[in-house]
Formats: sequence, C-alpha cells, structure tokens
Amino acid sequence: MAERVLVLILTGIALFAVNASRVRRSNRRERWILVLFAVPAVYLGLMYITDGDWPNLHDLANGSVGRIAHLMVKWFEHT
Repeated sequence: MAERVLVLILTGIALFAVNASRVRRSNRRERWILVLFAVPAVYLGLMYITDGDWPNLHDLANGSVGRIAHLMVKWFEHT
C-alpha cells in the first residue's frame, strides 16, 4: 500500500506542478472546472490506494444504459 501511495503522490505532484501557476491565475469559473476534474481523480486514486472493489465508471454505465445496450446488441445480431 505504501508503494501505491508513493506512486500516487509523485504522479499528483508531477501533474500539479505543471498547472500550479495556471491555477493561481485562473478565475473562479476555471477553478470550479478544475475541482470537477479533481473529484473523480481523487476517487479513482483512493480506489487505487485501497485496492477496493468500489463502483467504477464501468459499473455506473452498465447500471444506467447496460440493459438498453444489451437489447441493441441483440437487435444488431439478428439483423
């Protein structure tokens, strides 16, 4: 687990260091957009660190449109 935390911290530092000056110069709307990008990144980072079997984007998509997609695939297979 310590390896994963270290990898995540180093990756976060490398990515944030590039954008640090831009964040300081950005307006309020741009900061909100960056926060909206950061929320899934933090969630996925926690999933990676804990090696948890938490709901992922695939699970969300499968739960919301999985049945419709399955019906479409069946329809395309028969035509």
